[in-house]
Amino acid sequence: MLTVIIPTFQAEQALMRVLPQLLGQRVIVSDGGSTDDTLTCAVRAGAVLAVGVRGRGAQLKLGAKLAALSGGTGDWYLFLHADSQLPDGWRDVVHDAMQQDAPRYFRFKADASGLKSLFMNRMVALRCWALGLPYGDQGLLISRALYERVGGHAKMALFEDVELIERLKKVATVRPLPLALTTDVSKHWQDGLWRRGLRNLGLLWRYKHGATVSELLKAYTK
Repeated sequence: MLTVIIPTFQAEQALMRVLPQLLGQRVIVSDGGSTDDTLTCAVRAGAVLAVGVRGRGAQLKLGAKLAALSGGTGDWYLFLHADSQLPDGWRDVVHDAMQQDAPRYFRFKADASGLKSLFMNRMVALRCWALGLPYGDQGLLISRALYERVGGHAKMALFEDVELIERLKKVATVRPLPLALTTDVSKHWQDGLWRRGLRNLGLLWRYKHGATVSELLKAYTK
């Protein structure tokens, strides 16, 4: 069985777009204290709710814990950001990947057109190829057995995706799926593509060189 786990905070509008793509699928929405209609939207769509402290790493870990309580040892998880849109044919592709018993991620596609979006798509592809480092907005398909073997997500508010991928790479090959998730890049446009991109690259460099998550979070939220 596949369980889709979505961390949320004030994600009502995003859920209204992604949940219809998951009809008939087992979905867990792990919320970090939303005060909008995120929870109502999730319940109306038939999702199971997990409500805990805010922080993407902690929310993902809680969602996986709830999935494990009612699932089987052969289950699979698809961790998905609320502002990502699944491509047509994703169920067949994911099902095929599950038969190969290896962790996978989607390719990246910005939800906008133009040269800036094309450049962003290419840069993400380059990062994944050169560093073997997909981010959480590309989803992560992983068996419950492997997820638990490596210890699952750390309770981190930032770079929880990078930290997990680095542990996964020590025991498995993490490969791309042949389809792309379409991801909301409006914040990149608001902040400026170059400014936000360079800031994120700088944060990653600092993280790799020992900066604490609390230090990085202060810089991230400036």
